[in-house]
Amino acid sequence: MLEPLGSGGMSVVWRGHDNVLGRQVAVKVLAAEFATDAEFRSRIRREAQAAARLSDPHITNVYDYGEAEDGTPFVVMELVNGPSLADRLADGPLPWETVVTIGAEVAGALATAHARGLVHQDVKPANVMLSPSGVKVVDFGISAVVGERGGPTVLGTPGYLAPEQRAGAPAAPASDVYALGQLLYRALDPAATVPAQLRTLIDECSERDPRRRPTSSSVADRLAAIPLEARSTTGRAPAPPHALRAVPRYGAAPPTRVAHGTRIMPPPPPEPLRRGRPRRWPVVASALVLVVLACLAGASLVNRRDHGTQAAASTPVRSAPAAPATTRAKPSPSSAAQTLGCRIDYQVKDYGIGFQARLTLTNSGTADISSWTLAFDFPGDQKLGVGWGGVWKQNGSRVTVRDILINGSVHPGKSVGIGFVGTYKGKNEQPRQFSLNDIPCDEGDA
Repeated sequence: MLEPLGSGGMSVVWRGHDNVLGRQVAVKVLAAEFATDAEFRSRIRREAQAAARLSDPHITNVYDYGEAEDGTPFVVMELVNGPSLADRLADGPLPWETVVTIGAEVAGALATAHARGLVHQDVKPANVMLSPSGVKVVDFGISAVVGERGGPTVLGTPGYLAPEQRAGAPAAPASDVYALGQLLYRALDPAATVPAQLRTLIDECSERDPRRRPTSSSVADRLAAIPLEARSTTGRAPAPPHALRAVPRYGAAPPTRVAHGTRIMPPPPPEPLRRGRPRRWPVVASALVLVVLACLAGASLVNRRDHGTQAAASTPVRSAPAAPATTRAKPSPSSAAQTLGCRIDYQVKDYGIGFQARLTLTNSGTADISSWTLAFDFPGDQKLGVGWGGVWKQNGSRVTVRDILINGSVHPGKSVGIGFVGTYKGKNEQPRQFSLNDIPCDEGDA
């Protein structure tokens, strides 16, 4: 377990590392206060089974389900690298082209579920994640089979519940279509000019009579066609294909922002786990210790957690300890004439509401760099989402990234590839004045 990402009504989601397959995952654990409740235990298992039945690029993958020694259930899932749509809408409404792209992908995911006889029942911005591969629909925790009645308690989110849901009618795909209509409506700027086709479709999805609503598959098709249809009436070019591919702040869900309506779990204590000693977790998270022991037998990654290690299970071991933080990069003692130098090549892809940056750090000097910290300043109102290849932090406009175990040593002439995603307002200017261990770096061509 690497860090808590947040919690919802009945579970805590952690970022974890799969030591067997060498990948990061999301681990959803039933909260300790519900661990002994049979209904909640059954619900989280049904969620795992429901999502595992579905195969769609816009639905999160479920990898595994298990129970800790004390019976606490957990689900191992795909880690979605992106913010929720609720997070994005907190910064304001979206252009209609982007709303159409999001809606088409959500509708396609719902069509897959409906074709398998499953109704999501809680479609809302907080359950729509924006990832580099497009939209991901998450949280099938209250999903139901078509025709199933949910009992006396109505489950769902006010504002997105279809009239028939409020009345306790059996689960039906039309209720998901209604919620999708509300989602599209709330994502748009009410004062903006949008294609008439989009307004008409939202109105049809929001019909009180479920029999008059379109199917999810037809909604997906009609939304996908709107940019081309609108071009002839507005003169505007259609949105670029897959306009959300790297719309971030995505990621391995940054702990500073979580899904709408959730609460932040306290971060783990800073002291590392050494020589196999169990970490002293807060009492509120004590039930998760068993999950750690059951799921992650390899402790080497956790031992390096305070250094931001996110390496695969086959991480090489250094032959000497890292240099102190004040002398993180130093020349080899074999030659006093060795020099320190660095070059940064910065490439960015802009997606209108987010961007992805790739950096290549090259040791242009003649001395080895045993470990490193790269720093630069954002020139505008850019916000760091999540990064890879290092441990990223932002403080004001200042961004720093430290090495991880697998790329801490950089020999002369060698390079390290790292990157991040973020959001911005106004102009998305590229950062300048890069420094490596406080040494100014040359900047290559963008």
